[in-house]
Order: sequence, then C-alpha cells, then structure tokens
Amino acid sequence: MCRCTSTPATKVTSAWMGSWRDTAPRSVRRDSRSTDVSPRVNRRTAVRMLGAGAAGTALTTIGCGGAPVPQESASVATLSEDQPRPVEFPDGAVVRTVLEDIDPRVLGAGATLFHEHLSFAFRSPPPEPRAPDTPFPPAPTNDEMVGLMVEELDMAAFDGVSCIVDSSVGPRTPQQLENLRLMAERSSVRIVTGGSYFLQRSYPAEFGTLPAEEIAAQLVHQAANERWGALGEVGTSFPEMHDGERTMLQAVSQAHLETRLPIFTHVPHESCPTCAIEQLDIYEAAGVDLAHLCIGHQSTIKADDDPGWQTHLEIARRGAFIGFDTVGHEMSASFIPERVKVDMVLNAIEAGFEDQILLSSDFANTTQIKANWGNGFSTVLIQFVPKLRYYGVPDETLQKILVDNPRRWLAYTPT
Repeated sequence: MCRCTSTPATKVTSAWMGSWRDTAPRSVRRDSRSTDVSPRVNRRTAVRMLGAGAAGTALTTIGCGGAPVPQESASVATLSEDQPRPVEFPDGAVVRTVLEDIDPRVLGAGATLFHEHLSFAFRSPPPEPRAPDTPFPPAPTNDEMVGLMVEELDMAAFDGVSCIVDSSVGPRTPQQLENLRLMAERSSVRIVTGGSYFLQRSYPAEFGTLPAEEIAAQLVHQAANERWGALGEVGTSFPEMHDGERTMLQAVSQAHLETRLPIFTHVPHESCPTCAIEQLDIYEAAGVDLAHLCIGHQSTIKADDDPGWQTHLEIARRGAFIGFDTVGHEMSASFIPERVKVDMVLNAIEAGFEDQILLSSDFANTTQIKANWGNGFSTVLIQFVPKLRYYGVPDETLQKILVDNPRRWLAYTPT
C-alpha cells in the first residue's frame, strides 16, 4: 500500500510546529546550573523560517507510486541565516520501514522516536481494580487491539510524530509482525521494526553454546525475513554483564557490520554508568560505526552516581548517540523526576553535543495511551519538549534532536 503522499506530511508539520511555538514563554529561562542563555527563536523569526522553508522545499518522487514528498534540496550556499541547514545523507541511504525502504528526507516533517513498544497488549478501558474473585472483562480481540493502536498512532501523528521504532524484547510472533504491518498500512505514522534479543534470561536455550558468529548469522537472517530497520533493544544486566550478553553484543556488532543496520541498546534502569561505557567499549572494539550506535536509557543515570553526567559526554565524545529514552512519563523502574531529566539534556547541549541526542519514551503502559488517561506515543512532544523550551532550548535545536538526529542515526546504505 503506497503511503508516500505530501498531504499528511504537511498536516503533521503544521500541528507539530504550532504546538512548539504557540506555547513559547515570553522570556528565556536559565538552567539553574548554567550561566549561559541560549537564544530563542521569537514568533516573528519562526514565521519567517517557516516561510523560507516552504519556499525552499522541493517535491520529489520517492518510494512508490509517484507521489510527492518533502525534500531538502536547497544548497548550503543559498541558505540565509534564518534557514535551517539541510541534513545530508550518503547516496543510496534509506530508512527501512515495515512496508518499504524510504528516503530519510521523507521523515523531515515530524519527530522520529527511536525506542517505543507497539507490540504489547494495549486495551481501553484497561483492567480496573476489582473486588476479590470478580472476573475480569474479556480481553479485546486482535482486530480491536489493532484498531485501537491505529487510532493512537494517528493521534500521535496529529501531535507531530512521523516515525516510531518498535523495540524488540524477544522474537516476535507472526501475528505481532502482521499487526505492525497493519498499523503501518492504516495509520499516518511510519514504523521501523527493531529486532534483537534483549537480556540473557530471555535468550533461546541453544544460544548458550553458540559462538558469536553463528548468532550473528541468525540475526542477519531474521533481519532480512522480518524487515528489521534497526538492531535493538540490545540489553545487558545489572550489576554486571553476563558472558552470554557479551557474546550477544559481539554478535550484534557482526550483524551490523554485515547489514549496516543501526543499533540501540538497553542500559539497566538501576542507574549504571559503567554498564553504558562497557557496552560502548565492546561495540567500538568490534568496529561498529558509532554514528549508527545509540547507547540507551541514559535518562536513568542518577546525578549522585555520575556527577556532571560525564557518561553522557563520553558517549558523545566518542561519536555515538546519547539515548534519553525514558522521558515524558513516569518510569517506576527508574524513579527520576522529569525536571532532572531536563537537566541531563541541557547538560549535553551546553557541552556542545546537541547533534548526538535522541529522545524517546520507551512507552509500554496501557493506562497511559490517549484512549485512557495519558499522552500516548506523543508524550515526548506533549509532556517533555515543552519543559526543554521553557528552560531556553531554541526551536532549531529541538529540530535537530527530534527530526534530524534520529534520521541520521537510522539512515544506512544497504549492502
């Protein structure tokens, strides 16, 4: 089913940019730890940028069916100071979605969330507290659940979400793979399948005796059969990485080198700076392209365990992405207030690493979908991004973090 049309992209851009700018504070707030104040794009400049962007946007045929999609075609030499610089991608680079390979420029109209969960059992209303021995109401049928998720994704698209990477915590069933395809066909959000094996406790029994090379061959085979667009989430345990997990990271590295697929990781939620660096060391030693590696769950590291969040800065200095992927909602596994997570992002921006920040929510809570009582899969945009803006993060930086950085991480040239 062809979905490469210009109309949804235009609609999403309008809703998303409006949600950023219409709530802008009148003055720039200072971060309590910083003496630097970032310049803010005022409403007049924002309108001028939007106008310049519309004038400089070409339409080209990408993907399927001859439908036009936005393309950043202006050369750097012709851009004014008010225009954002176009993101450059290697020739032949694609983002592999559930339905098709797309040019990464197609995702320039909205946010890409690099770590969410679409394959869990969502329902509305959710099971409610009941008296003892009272039977639960029947679970929704698969068709009802898919219909619910399509509506959730369309509402997320209305808020400005363009693409979601569905994270894997184990092999998907054929029904789960089919559900992802149906969600992608029927909704306005593009879906990328992330595939891997999560933690040693969930590995197939035979993996305990296989060398990394044989596991890598299985990963490459699965990636081709199931149209993986990323390898993840690849996890390690707390407080120490198991030997089997070390072998898995080496296997994922080999699969990456063969396929060039990007990688995103699961660092334990228990605030483990050394776990993050150990993952990075293994991937770097194996020759992984760090421009396509995201070390995840960095918003779970407590300031007391890592003063100044030096782990984040080390990840970025070495060329990988810092994954702040538990933002926008309460995470009981890592009980860190959102205000502290805002400081984490501000700290990385102030250190000069705005080009290496990714945001996501790791969303998996059925009570917090929009049909129930939450912000759903757009909670990063609705709940977290306004806090960044309040503390002075300018719109051009948010554009990088939400739109440009994830495209650069996801886009790869297939072998």
